[in-house]
Amino acid sequence: MDRRDFFLAGAGAAAGLAARPDIRALAQQATGTLTFGGSTPVLTLDPGFGAFTAYPGGYEASLVLYDRLIDFDNDMKFIPGLATSWQLAPDMQSITLRLRQGVQFHDDTPFNAAAVRFNIERMMDRQRNPTNRPLWDPVSAVESPDAETVIIRTRAPYAQLPNTLAHGSGAMVSPAAVARHGERGIAQNPIGTGPYAMENFTPGQILNLRAMENHWSGRPGAQRMVFRYIAEAATRISALRTGAVDVIDGVPAPLAEPLTRDANIQVIRRFGLRPIGLAINLTRPALQDVRVRRAMNLAVPVETIAARAFFGFARASDSPLAFDTPGHVAAGTPSFDQARARALLAEAGYRPGQGGTLEREGRPLRVAISVPDGLFPSDVQVAEIVVASFRQVGIDATINRVERAAYFDMLRQDRANMAWDLAMFGFNPSNASGLYHLESLFRSNGDDAGRPDVWNIGRYRNPQVDAALARANTDPSPERQNAALAEAQRLIWEDAPYVWLQVNENISAVRRGVQGVAVWPIVFTALRNARV
Repeated sequence: MDRRDFFLAGAGAAAGLAARPDIRALAQQATGTLTFGGSTPVLTLDPGFGAFTAYPGGYEASLVLYDRLIDFDNDMKFIPGLATSWQLAPDMQSITLRLRQGVQFHDDTPFNAAAVRFNIERMMDRQRNPTNRPLWDPVSAVESPDAETVIIRTRAPYAQLPNTLAHGSGAMVSPAAVARHGERGIAQNPIGTGPYAMENFTPGQILNLRAMENHWSGRPGAQRMVFRYIAEAATRISALRTGAVDVIDGVPAPLAEPLTRDANIQVIRRFGLRPIGLAINLTRPALQDVRVRRAMNLAVPVETIAARAFFGFARASDSPLAFDTPGHVAAGTPSFDQARARALLAEAGYRPGQGGTLEREGRPLRVAISVPDGLFPSDVQVAEIVVASFRQVGIDATINRVERAAYFDMLRQDRANMAWDLAMFGFNPSNASGLYHLESLFRSNGDDAGRPDVWNIGRYRNPQVDAALARANTDPSPERQNAALAEAQRLIWEDAPYVWLQVNENISAVRRGVQGVAVWPIVFTALRNARV
């Protein structure tokens, strides 16, 4: 079920821990056990207080421990979860859900409307749920007129409410478990209604789960499920080949192609919803000229980067949204035209200066590109290509490498402390909403002098874009919603607040004989339907 159909009822600090586990020890797995070698550790398992850190490992574990009212299928279409049906009101300010009956949490307490109300109010609370605020701030109230019905209300028309409920942070936690373990204790003692329940948990290293044989969706596909953190890609691949693990994620593109020739391994690849680009600091005077920003885009051979740096496991962007994002339209065409880039820079008043660097009024056109080392796919390698390309058209560019752990905080500073000219960034709309993506990155901040409201780090501002996004969020017509999204994408593309680069494929791999594993475009490797 996609957004066009949701008026209808739904149909029926641990990075070093266990970085190099002993492969022989891992190989000793019991029959009926599915082991996932994850590229990120599982640290906490609470949808509040940090939301399943780290990302995406915590979310991947949560998808089998917990259920949500509405769920996604593998194509990010809405399907019934703990709600068997739902209806969004014509004014788009409430949703009414009918709950599945006879469901119990893993602690044998009942799932019912009171439990839903507890969970939604917990997500509404900024103290208990400080993350994912753009998803939950629109919610104003939750009502439970009877044990089978829940009504969730919003402050204003909000088309994305089903996306919020299907998001990982919409996981239903046992109220009794929160009372027993405390608001923060649930992070290490997760009690949900999912197909698997926790046996034991060593944060940052291993999570052992057992199947809930009588789960409402049917018998799980494995007797046990194990999440192991294996930091290095080469070690994960070795573990997969030796049988130490059954599934891995985070396969780098250079290592993926050889795996496709291994008869014992199946590579699962799926384009993500996270476009990678270089955010442009629009507070810099030279970068406020749209001709300069368009010239930067023309200077970079983005299609060559996708084909060669990523061995074909990527595509050059044609929009601020990734290709498979709901509402995506091709807003432009990836173009590599350095002659046109030089002409635009000349039109903007730049002339060759000392050493060939372009100057205007005695000021050289010089930019520093901030890049995290290893946070995004081949980030430093791509940045080096961009630097070389910029220099070919007369822009003096350098790379500023930033420690991964400090990178996001560096980006979200107030205007006075913006210490970057261009910065590599990629946003993953984990609620599968193109509107959420555009709002998070391109809706005007309330105060550009302060910290960005969400991820509009470059201080982009276009009233026409703001108006189009508002229409998409409030118009009850799906056709008009998508038309407004298309308008916003075209306006943003023309304004070029980013150097658009590529959309990467998410790559996982499984041993032959393991079935039902899916790679969701929102980065997650989904194991809920995996069968041994």
